[in-house]
Amino acid sequence: LKRAAEGRRLMVLDTLRRFHIEEENASGPMAQVIGRMEAIAADTGCSIVFLHHASKGAAMMGAGDQQQASRGSSVLVDNIRWQSYLSSMTSAEAEEWGVDDDQRRFFVRFGVSKANYGAPFADRWFRRHDGGVLKPAVLERQRKSKGVPRGEA
Repeated sequence: LKRAAEGRRLMVLDTLRRFHIEEENASGPMAQVIGRMEAIAADTGCSIVFLHHASKGAAMMGAGDQQQASRGSSVLVDNIRWQSYLSSMTSAEAEEWGVDDDQRRFFVRFGVSKANYGAPFADRWFRRHDGGVLKPAVLERQRKSKGVPRGEA
């Protein structure tokens, strides 16, 4: 990894699991993995971003956008400086944004759940296109009607 990082400003590891053989749930070994990436970044000046999956439980509960949703040891969250996520659109979000339920699977929300050195970041919606390419989505929040439902006055 260090050789690959030399002369570069950014390296993306897709996914983290492909770059180590340690037990993901063990805090000691995972702290060493994160520490090694920090050392490579410091030595080379190359920022390292790694992709990692949310736990199945967090994904099933619609909590993939939470800081502690990451699979494995909490070190993978605690020892990093920045964390973002992609989260599938829930039924409630589809209703809120006026997306038909059969179309919501094409939408994902990108957000930042941890930013030690940065300002807060507003979530953004993207739509999946051919080949899985994500493009910014223009969604309009639906207004909740107040009063008597239409046709019942």
